[in-house]
Amino acid sequence: MDNEEFEESMRKVNLIGGIIKDMSSKNESKSRIGMLRADELLGRDVTEWDEGSLKTVQNGTQINRKAFEDLGKPKEDIPADAAGFMAYVEKDAKERSEKKKQEIKRSDYFKIMGNSEYRKGHFEKALIYYNQAIEVRKDSCVLYTNRALAKINLGLFDEVLDDCDRALRVNERSLNAVLYKAEALCGLCRTEAAKELLSDALQAHPDQEKRILDYRNKLSC
Repeated sequence: MDNEEFEESMRKVNLIGGIIKDMSSKNESKSRIGMLRADELLGRDVTEWDEGSLKTVQNGTQINRKAFEDLGKPKEDIPADAAGFMAYVEKDAKERSEKKKQEIKRSDYFKIMGNSEYRKGHFEKALIYYNQAIEVRKDSCVLYTNRALAKINLGLFDEVLDDCDRALRVNERSLNAVLYKAEALCGLCRTEAAKELLSDALQAHPDQEKRILDYRNKLSC
């Protein structure tokens, strides 16, 4: 090994060592930084992180503090060598990916049941199923908009606003969330706010102009 290869090898060792140290830190900020650096090292596209997780768009995996608890081992037990570290992170990602698949299956079951009850006009039963679906999976825009629609039919307009805002945090382009929010605002006699929201929707979704105008006419806003 020549000097250049040796220096590169030592650089990688020091890099991984620094990541492990950060991830093992009891300081929340340092721990999060370590998690971000670990994802970057694995070549993942980290686009967003919040209070409890790091969300990635390429393969849906997450590295977070709870993951260590799920694996039943404290953070201090993260392998200190490079190969062990990489294997540990990949194993962690695969296990949580499988767990996520199971959560989606359970959530889809409750969603299907909720949709069935909604079509029958059983809005309270539909709401119960949507609640169960969201309890399992909190990152689905469709679940929040479905629940919002059930709540509209039950006159729970304040709660509709909250569900629509949650849906828009998951998918800021959700037109259903905007339309249902406008309907809830009308239901709360906040007509001007509803009109403004629908006007913004026309600007954001020019290809959906007819649908938005039809919805506005239905609401008499």
